[in-house]
Order: sequence, then C-alpha cells, then structure tokens
Amino acid sequence: MNSLSNINIKCKSNFSINFSGGDMTSDAGLALLNEFMGAIGFSRMAKDAFGQSCSLKTYDNADLLAQKILMLLCGYGTDDEADHLAHDPMFRLLLGKKRLASQPTLSRFVRRLDESSVHHMEKLNWNLLRLAYQRKPPENIVLDVDTTLLPTYGKQEGGAYVYHYDAVGFHPIAVFDGLTGDLVRVELRKGNHYCGKDADMFLKPVLEAYDRDYPGTNVLMRGDSGFATPKLYDLVESYGYQYVIRLKQNQRLVDAVKDVCDEVTAEAAKSDKTYFVRYCEFKYQAASWSRERRVVCRIELHKREEQSLFPDSLMFIVTNLDAPMQEVVAAYCKRGTMENFFKEAKNEFAFTHMSSRSMLTNSNRLWIAALAYNIFNLFRRFCLNKKWQSYRAHELRLRLMKIAGRVTRHANKTIFVTRHANKTIFVLRCMLVLLFIASRLVSR
Repeated sequence: MNSLSNINIKCKSNFSINFSGGDMTSDAGLALLNEFMGAIGFSRMAKDAFGQSCSLKTYDNADLLAQKILMLLCGYGTDDEADHLAHDPMFRLLLGKKRLASQPTLSRFVRRLDESSVHHMEKLNWNLLRLAYQRKPPENIVLDVDTTLLPTYGKQEGGAYVYHYDAVGFHPIAVFDGLTGDLVRVELRKGNHYCGKDADMFLKPVLEAYDRDYPGTNVLMRGDSGFATPKLYDLVESYGYQYVIRLKQNQRLVDAVKDVCDEVTAEAAKSDKTYFVRYCEFKYQAASWSRERRVVCRIELHKREEQSLFPDSLMFIVTNLDAPMQEVVAAYCKRGTMENFFKEAKNEFAFTHMSSRSMLTNSNRLWIAALAYNIFNLFRRFCLNKKWQSYRAHELRLRLMKIAGRVTRHANKTIFVTRHANKTIFVLRCMLVLLFIASRLVSR
C-alpha cells in the first residue's frame, strides 16, 4: 500500500503539500517543565513513593505517574489522549520509552491505586510546598478553604445532588494558599456532604504541619458562611492562628446592628448620594459557641433604581483578628481570588475528569491532577518574571510549551529543530533561571 506523501494544489501550480516531515511534536516546550521537575527532585520523590514493583514489565507505577503528570501539564486531561501521543518524540524522549503507555494501561494504573496511594500523594504534595518554602520561608500564610462541584454521570459512587449548585456530582473540599495559589490539600467527598461538615478534621493536618514545620508563621484562615462552625473556631484558636469567617444572617445579628442601620437610613434620606456604607462591631455568642467572639458588620445601602431589586446588604464576619473593621472586611473579601484557583484547576488540569465508578479511584485521579497543578504553579512562580506570572496556564502553554519541533538524530544525540526563534530563546532563558533556582533549592 502506497502512502500519500505529496498533494499538488490545482489553483496554485507552484504550491504543494509534503507529508514526509519526519518525527514531529507540537509540545517541544515540555522539556522546560520536565527539566524543572527533575531539578527539584520530583522524579526521585515519585520513585520513593510509587517505585514499588509492578506486574507490568515495561512501565512501573512511577513511570505511569510521570506520564500522567506530563500529559496534564500539556493540557491532555483524559487517558484516551495517551493513544494519540503514543509515538510523540518529545514524550518518548522525556519518559525514556519507545512508546507511551496506552489508555488501558493508564486506566489500570489508576484503578490499582488504593487508600495508601492517596496518603503518598498528599505527602508528596507537602514535600513540594516545603521546597518552595526553602527558597523563601513563609512569614504569612492565608488559607482559603472552600468547596466546589465536580459533576458525575451515571451511577458513580459518591455522586449525589448538591443543593448549592443544583446539580449532581461530588462536593470536594480544598484549601489553597491565598497569597501564592498553591493547593495545600484537597479531599474528594460525596455530593450530599454539607460544605462545612468535618471541615475541622480536614484542616487539622494542615494546621499541624504549619505549626510543626514553620512555628511563628502568621496564619490566617478564611471561609464563607458554610464554615461557620464552633469546632473550626476552637481548632484555629488552639494553634494561635487567626480567622475571618462569614456568618449567616439571623434575627439576633440583625437586632444587634438595628440602631446603626436606622442611622444609615436616616442619613440616606437627607442626602443625594446613591451609596452608603458603615462598619460596626460587637461581641456575640451563639448558643453552640464556647465563648463570646468579635463580630464585624458591614452595612451597605443603595439608592439607585437599577439596584432596587436587591435588598440592602448586611455582612457579618466572626474573627479573632486584631485589626480595624474595614481591614477585617477587606481581608475576607479577598478570598474571592480562590475562585480563580478553582477555575484554573478545573479547566486546565482536569479536576472535573472524574470518570471512574469507584470513588477511591477518583480520589487518586484528583490527587494526580493536584500534583500537576502545583508543579505548574511552582514553575510559574520561580522561573518566570512578574509579567508572565500573571498569565494563566492556558496562555503559558501557548507561549512556552506548544512549540512545533522536528526530530533529527546525529550519532548519540537527539536534536529538536524548531523555527520559533523567539519562543525558543525565551525557553532557553527560563531553563537557565530554573536551573539556578533549583540548585539553590537542592543545596538548602
């Protein structure tokens, strides 16, 4: 059977298409991230955690984990895409394999991971964060805790109706560092779990780790009203950390600020202004609380016609933070950046691709995606300048990783030839920077 090698274009006699281009890749920039992973010792850490013997001769667990992470870093979120990448020269070179593991092999790998694998990957993730802290010891940590929806289909174990999102799926809980975007911990939960259920048990290992490894660090925890539970207050206070958590509005809280609300209403009636805001604070103790706590309230009033459909807003925040009222409210409102972290993790690192019927298997899939997210985020923070650090993962992939290259071989050397000069020069500069940074990390 003859293969098609040339196509002549009839409308342009001096133009033709040739298909004998040799080994080609569209992800030549992946070498940059792979170099970063090697420089910080991720491959060695993965071998230690997943280097146990495997029934397969060609691929061990550490190899398959590395392939999954490299695929996620390039934006390939499903196991099926491994079949399309089976003979990609860049992937084969970086993984040291003649052929990438197929979709069935990757799926079997994830299915055979168990509960201990979740703990191994959680430990591996903490080791990545410790490497980051070695370069710059943390003085302030902001822990943003929240939940999200991961949709399920069919009869997947753990899938249930999530009232807050009006959809069926999982309801995982995660905590990010609000200053850096690092994913500190994540846990896949059933869809019928309320967001604040067992939040104290989820956060306790995180607080213990910071208290043990980085004593004296200022830690602030932020959460919405779903996490307004006395167990969580007591836990954070027991470590001497601060928190700002929104409270659900109730009649007792409204009555406590009624006089201030009346003053704002009277002021608005005498003024031509369209927007009024006032802050106040008071001591408050709910029936389930062990003691009184400080509550800060922001009172807003709008007089614009287009906002007449919305009631005047009252925001109540319980906190042990010793700061002015405006700063307490501002500190809480900044937790909105966490939605961007969730968005990037779900859209760019396959957090929503929980395709197994087993919840344990999906938990392992979620942790693999979390490792890929953190590796990419650490690379962005350590190896790129401030302008490029503001780019999202999709933009950085287009600029740094999606570089077409053709393989040429000379003696024992493999060379990737690319025509994207500007991209290639920038990638080389990044490699020099990351090697310098990584050498400092390893030396410490």
